[in-house]
Amino acid sequence: MALVLYYAPGACSGVTINALEELGLDCDYRKIDLSSGEQKTEAYRKINPYGKVPALISDDKLLTENPAILLYLHSLVADSTLLPKTDDKYQAALYSSDLMWMSSSVHPSVRHVCMPMYYTLNQDTTDVVEKGRQSLTSYFNIAEKRLHNQAWWYGSKWSIVDVYLHWCYTRALRGGYSLSDFPALLEHQQRVEARPSFQRRKAIENR
Repeated sequence: MALVLYYAPGACSGVTINALEELGLDCDYRKIDLSSGEQKTEAYRKINPYGKVPALISDDKLLTENPAILLYLHSLVADSTLLPKTDDKYQAALYSSDLMWMSSSVHPSVRHVCMPMYYTLNQDTTDVVEKGRQSLTSYFNIAEKRLHNQAWWYGSKWSIVDVYLHWCYTRALRGGYSLSDFPALLEHQQRVEARPSFQRRKAIENR
C-alpha cells in the first residue's frame, strides 16, 4: 500500500501525522504552504478539490477529513491503538463520535478564536471571537472534568482522540486563549508531547 499525506505544519494534519507515526506506517509526507495559499492553487486542487489539509492518498485514491482518515488508518493495522479495541458496535460508534465531536464542534470553535475573519463579512470580528471563546470554555470544561482523575481520554490508555484534543487546546493557546483554569489539560499536554510518536511528528512538521 502506498500512502501519501499532504499536510501543513501547525495545522490539524499534525494529528494525522501523529497517527501514522504511532502505527508505524510508511508514508510520503508532502508539505503544503498555507501561508502562501498553496492549498488554493490549481495544482493542489487537482489533488484535493476541497483545497484543505490533511489529504491522504492511499493507492492513488483520495481521502479527506480527519475523522475519516483516522478511522481508515485505524482499520489498516490489526493491533492499532488509535482507538480502544472493542467488538461492540455501539461502543465502536461512540469512539467514532468522540473523533467527530473534536472535528465538528471543538475544532470549529478553535477557528472562531484563531481565524474569525473566515466566519464573518464584517471588519469587526469581536462577536465571532467571543462566541468561539464561550464554546471552547464549555468544551474544555467537559474535557477538564473527564481528565481530572485519569491520564487519557479513555482512562489509562492513550488514543488518537487525546492527540486531537491536544491540537485543539494548543492551537487555541496560540490564538490567545488561556488554559489557566484547566490544570488537567495542561498536565495532559505534557503527557501527549512526551510520546515518541508525537516527537517524530514534530520533527516531520519542522522539516
